[in-house]
Amino acid sequence: MNSSGFQKSTKCCFVLPAGYNMSNEQKARVDALVRKIRPQIPLYVTAMDKTTVTGGFLAMAKDFALIHLLDKSGTIKLSQLDCSKTWTISLEVNTNNPCALSTGWMDFIQDNKLQEGDICVFQPSKSKNGVALIFHPLEESRCSQPPGYVPSAKSPRHGLYKPPYYLSRFTALNDQQKNKIDKKVRAIQSDIPPYVAVMQHSNISHNVCILHFGSEYATTCFPRESQSMMLQRRSKDNTW
Repeated sequence: MNSSGFQKSTKCCFVLPAGYNMSNEQKARVDALVRKIRPQIPLYVTAMDKTTVTGGFLAMAKDFALIHLLDKSGTIKLSQLDCSKTWTISLEVNTNNPCALSTGWMDFIQDNKLQEGDICVFQPSKSKNGVALIFHPLEESRCSQPPGYVPSAKSPRHGLYKPPYYLSRFTALNDQQKNKIDKKVRAIQSDIPPYVAVMQHSNISHNVCILHFGSEYATTCFPRESQSMMLQRRSKDNTW
């Protein structure tokens, strides 16, 4: 793994989001696809999770997007392999966070009937008509898994690491941060998964000062109706 937000394969024919790992069977399928299509640009391999299939966006490693897609926010085409159907997708390029495929993403998810656990391969393509991602589904890549929160482990559904906490949208952690958070979460031993956020200007500015919680986390862990709640520093008497 490198510090650019994605992992390169040995031969640099495909990349994975940082911290993700495939099973040997899944890697063999991707390797077979690489041998078949011989891509000139590395493929992007990722797994569909609950946020991806219901939240309306796919977080993508920033450096991969900047190098192989767009260097600023814009639109790209997402295409089936035979070009029988295309989708216009917004690519959001953020300064401090991963990039994201957003507007148009849910149409792509629904049209292809994608579900949690599906392994998807995207092949970047550039031409005079713009930038496109060609979609290669991995056949029989889906495995069953009970719904709901999954503790830290390689998921039996798709072999990818799922941390025992929720992370704020578009937030990327380096290895040192992940290790510190994993250690802290294990020490807390909470029945409810913690929420991890990296403070940005909007979180600490006197003019704005707001913290957004992911909809999945709020729906799962917070009351459904609006109400006040107490904020307390662990092992301290201070409350807000």
